[in-house]
Amino acid sequence: MTLYFTVNTIIEFSCLLVACLCLYKEKDPIWRLSILYLLFTCFTEVSAIHLRKVLHQSNLYLYNVFLLVECGFISTFFYFLYKKYVNKSKWLIGWLSLFALFYTLELISNNFLNFTFKTASALSVAFVLASLYFYYLILKDEKFERLSIYPPFWWVNGTLIFYFGSTSTNIFFDYLIQDQISIFPQSIRYRIFNILNVLLYCCWSYAFLCKYLQRKSSSSSV
Repeated sequence: MTLYFTVNTIIEFSCLLVACLCLYKEKDPIWRLSILYLLFTCFTEVSAIHLRKVLHQSNLYLYNVFLLVECGFISTFFYFLYKKYVNKSKWLIGWLSLFALFYTLELISNNFLNFTFKTASALSVAFVLASLYFYYLILKDEKFERLSIYPPFWWVNGTLIFYFGSTSTNIFFDYLIQDQISIFPQSIRYRIFNILNVLLYCCWSYAFLCKYLQRKSSSSSV
């Protein structure tokens, strides 16, 4: 069983637990959807470990499927965050259509055998830009928000850190994929993504906690 306990799985299951405790009574559907997304994330991670280390099979197709869910969830979450400031439904439809096109073309060019690396890299860049645009909307908004306890701000913080780090790492993919330091069993790239995962899910967990406290404060004031 210890085989399945990695940095990634531990932080993902921890974030899932926080989401379940904080969001199960949440009225906002997009925040509740986080529970299902994190559940699917944990399932994917554990299944990928089982395929690679137990069955000694490729798990790339599993991550290709996960990329679709990842794009759909993160994009939709951003859309609902934007709705408070602007209505960009056409942007969401256009972006998802463009993503589906590139994803399908890369799958075909890879003969459905490899991970859609280029599409994943483009996805990271898109989410970095989406995060920066959200910051711009906050700055333009006349309503004051205490950012230290503002759930969307911390959700976007985690998303920006992860996908900015992913973009930077992918630029140097050929170098980082190698085991440059012999005392470590994994590549530098793998360790960087461990750190990025921890930062992402810590920020998301804090966002879920802020959302819970916000809901409790609203209900007590009624």
